[in-house]
Amino acid sequence: MKTRNLILTAALLMVGSWAGDLLAQENLNALMKKCESMEKVNVDVIYDKDRKTKKPVKEVITITFSRKDNPKLLDEFLDAFRKDKEAAYKVMESKTDGKVMPSFYRFAAGSSDISFSLEYMLRNEEIQITKIERFNFKEESEWG
Repeated sequence: MKTRNLILTAALLMVGSWAGDLLAQENLNALMKKCESMEKVNVDVIYDKDRKTKKPVKEVITITFSRKDNPKLLDEFLDAFRKDKEAAYKVMESKTDGKVMPSFYRFAAGSSDISFSLEYMLRNEEIQITKIERFNFKEESEWG
């Protein structure tokens, strides 16, 4: 009886940690999805597959918008970055105009590695958010 309970507890912990990984960047993912149907927001997608197996290797999604056309969208992204920050294993931020801005967040989700970057171009007030998801990722080095 004790062995069965121990195995059940271990299984639940493993499933819970796996589900937690998948939800790590849920706010950023939801906002990226929302942007796909918005007007005056450009969405570029690149799918990269292995030549031999045809399995996905990498997916790159870039969202570009003008702060002038979508004044609240940047604040929504900053809020999403803030909410998902604790789950990121690598965080880079910078201060722009007295405001802390996320530059790069990296998450682990199962065997995938997901990174989000935000670039704010002052000259034309354009914002670019890029999501890169690498599937079956094996980190070879600290900088990989």
